[in-house]
Amino acid sequence: MDELNNIFCSCKRDMEKILKQLKEDIHRIRLGSKSVVSILEKIKIKCYEKHSMLMEVANITIVDSMNIIIHPWDRSITSHIDKAIIDANLGFMPTNKGESIHINLPIITEEGRKNLIKKIKLQIEHAKVLIRNIRKKNNRHVRKLQISEDISKSGETRIQKITSEYIKKVDNLFLYKEKEILRI
Repeated sequence: MDELNNIFCSCKRDMEKILKQLKEDIHRIRLGSKSVVSILEKIKIKCYEKHSMLMEVANITIVDSMNIIIHPWDRSITSHIDKAIIDANLGFMPTNKGESIHINLPIITEEGRKNLIKKIKLQIEHAKVLIRNIRKKNNRHVRKLQISEDISKSGETRIQKITSEYIKKVDNLFLYKEKEILRI
């Protein structure tokens, strides 16, 4: 039975990783300055012969819902920050003003919102496929165990319950993000 419990724990852990990665990926899909700042903070800047996160070398200021200004603590790294933001390919272009970098976020049209939702749906479907693959893999592990057929079937049933739980979490994440995108 310990082997069976290990399989259940492994199953949950793997599905949780997929859910966590999906949340990060979906959070990166920007809607306004607040969501962009959380992405900008994590951008790595190559300066002083090492890589540093943007939040470690500059202040990031939200001017309004569509404008952000980045003030580097050392003006000599402004071009490095500008290049790192461009290389991150976030869907907007920074404007280097010498002492600071200005980011003007484009307004998302209704068509743009629909495209964002389509993009998220693809990520959601991919996550569901990964979760189902984990179910399949763990069911194979259960079948390989030297246990009775009844215990094996109940193990597969439990794995299906875990799978259904994570599929529901993924669907709820989509519904939340869809509502957020259409509300703005």
